[in-house]
Amino acid sequence: MHTKLHITPEDDLADIDEIPDGSEPRSRCRYFIEPYGQYGINEVCEANYYVGNRVPYHEHLSGFETFLVDGGALEVLTLSRKAVARKGDIVHITPFTPHSIHSIEDNSIWRAFHQGLWLTKFMIEERDLRDRHWDTFFDPEFKRDTGERNGSKWFDYALPECEDVAPDKLPCLRPYDFALAEYSFEGITLRLKVGRWETLGAKEVWQLFLSGGYKLSWEKTHPYSLLYDVFSGSVRVTLENGETFIANARDLIHIPKFLGGEIEALEDTVLLDPGCQGYLTRFMDEVNHLKQKEPAKLRDREHIRAVMRKNDYNVLFGSL
Repeated sequence: MHTKLHITPEDDLADIDEIPDGSEPRSRCRYFIEPYGQYGINEVCEANYYVGNRVPYHEHLSGFETFLVDGGALEVLTLSRKAVARKGDIVHITPFTPHSIHSIEDNSIWRAFHQGLWLTKFMIEERDLRDRHWDTFFDPEFKRDTGERNGSKWFDYALPECEDVAPDKLPCLRPYDFALAEYSFEGITLRLKVGRWETLGAKEVWQLFLSGGYKLSWEKTHPYSLLYDVFSGSVRVTLENGETFIANARDLIHIPKFLGGEIEALEDTVLLDPGCQGYLTRFMDEVNHLKQKEPAKLRDREHIRAVMRKNDYNVLFGSL
């Protein structure tokens, strides 16, 4: 597992060449965090694609993929429909969902947050296998014997004709402004992008819009690791062990459990929380109830902390 708490785009654990034979423009895959925990969450990698790069039509027999488009544009194809995902959009792929990805702009960036897949581990193994068996690696029979070790089904027929649809008409594609639920308070707006019912109960995915000066904090008793992707803007992170750093756009913040700290937005900032293990949806629903029915209780810190403990959520919002 990556031991750095502040991970920049250059701090990869592995740099994987996905197209080894030179027949197409090269893509690049970088691996940042290994999966961990009961559900194998927060496996983070990033691919840079160029026009002409295609991920073949396939489905996964287990595990979940949540992708953030962090640059360029990619065409997402599934279930005889296709739509274009652009910077800021999220794509969430569940098991047994056939899909393919085509790059339609150079240097399209596809940042992945996997759950229960260990895909990058298999990519590294495949690279090693290719290097040892270069002469036979691309032979269809060899690929058939070795190519589905990671629990994926790669289809050997031509991709079906797909109808062009708007991004919000493709169920797996969540446009930048899309929200399953949205909650706003002074200085912060939270949008639910992927619900717990879409991850077998393992986690939620949230998009946080912070005004400059807004603070998030958590105490050392928090039982889960925290993972934030700085989509835009910048934040100052101050930890109880004395460590402090500035995280800018495209950096990752990865805080281990039982280490308290604070995040302060230095300007208007958008964070993605792709591995929220606490029940933030339940917490937000109860806070929204208090906001409408019993606003005085929102100013009672002990009451809010009790609601947090009840919902197993431990990041305190500065405006509550």
